[in-house]
Amino acid sequence: MVAENHYLHISELTSYQKDKIEELRSKSADILSLYPEYDTDFSLLRWLMGWDYKIDTIIPKLRYAIEILTNLGLHKMKAQSCEEINKMIKSKSTVAEYFPGGLMGQSRRGDVIYMQAMAMAHPKTLIKSGTTSELYQLCVVETEMSFKLVREAEKNTGNKLGVIICMDLEGFSMDLLYTPTLKVYMNLLTMLQNIFPDFARKIYILNCPLMMSTVYQMISPVLSEQTREKVKFLDKDWKKHLIEDVGEENLYPKWGGTKKLGEKDTGDIRMGGKVPEKLWYADNHRLEGERTKVSVGARSKTEIKVYGEAGKKFYWLWRVSSGDLDFSIEKDGRVVWPVFRCMTEFYPEVGHFECEESGDYVFVFDNSHGKLFGKDVKYKIVLEK
Repeated sequence: MVAENHYLHISELTSYQKDKIEELRSKSADILSLYPEYDTDFSLLRWLMGWDYKIDTIIPKLRYAIEILTNLGLHKMKAQSCEEINKMIKSKSTVAEYFPGGLMGQSRRGDVIYMQAMAMAHPKTLIKSGTTSELYQLCVVETEMSFKLVREAEKNTGNKLGVIICMDLEGFSMDLLYTPTLKVYMNLLTMLQNIFPDFARKIYILNCPLMMSTVYQMISPVLSEQTREKVKFLDKDWKKHLIEDVGEENLYPKWGGTKKLGEKDTGDIRMGGKVPEKLWYADNHRLEGERTKVSVGARSKTEIKVYGEAGKKFYWLWRVSSGDLDFSIEKDGRVVWPVFRCMTEFYPEVGHFECEESGDYVFVFDNSHGKLFGKDVKYKIVLEK
């Protein structure tokens, strides 16, 4: 069987692809209307290619994805440049700088180049310094903002494009495999694949240590077959390979290029490091103290209904007794705060949400993925101006 060409010109779409794009567009018109910018032939083709053109399978997944993107306000955001996106991500959290990564630029074709110096992360302090939902939000925002640049380049060139991910493992140590953070990272990978099918054009692994084969065996089960096919382990000549693929003018000096931004050879890429102790959680949040306890059975969920007033904000803090829970907020059957799988062992789940309209809001603690054990949740929810 001849492999399908994933990176084609708009004029190369087959009749079958055009028909499937229109069918998907028609059957998901209600959800696409929430995010008109997203409704492009190539955006829909990514879903079709990612899920073997099975439209009945795609529609609920597309709904879930666009719900998350619109809940985070991404339909209202504009992407100006890689540098502006990096600046925005850093401004969203006091610990964002310590989660390695960032957009290095766009290739000569127009693909976004994402660099992640993963080995520079310090998992044991990162997990004490922010909520898991905050990490998920940062990654979803960063990825979708990248795709805004991709969609703009696709409109200008007529070519289907993507994201080139470079994973730099220089300085790798077994500390990166700290079990709690590894679980969060696996959940993150699963979520990103569900929201962004066919998202990676290529995944380059740089400075790969000998032990990486063992690590990859741990991670690969959560990667789709399509994603695994795009992973390429580069040898010692990786700088030459990157230059040939994306152009030296689009790479910062540390990675073999000539692109300049400030004095650092890493430009504005977040380079990680140990999170200072002053940024760790200190059990002094104003919502700590007396909280309400509820039990969430295995394979079930618990819903807490709270009345909200337009213009006021809900603030919450909760912890789960063990493991993790899916948390979201609904209003009139609609998800208004995205579903995130949260772990609270080292940092409680804290957040806020502004009510756009008055009425009952449902806070959902979902343990449907828990097959054997129930979990207790201690929470506090307040409504304030």
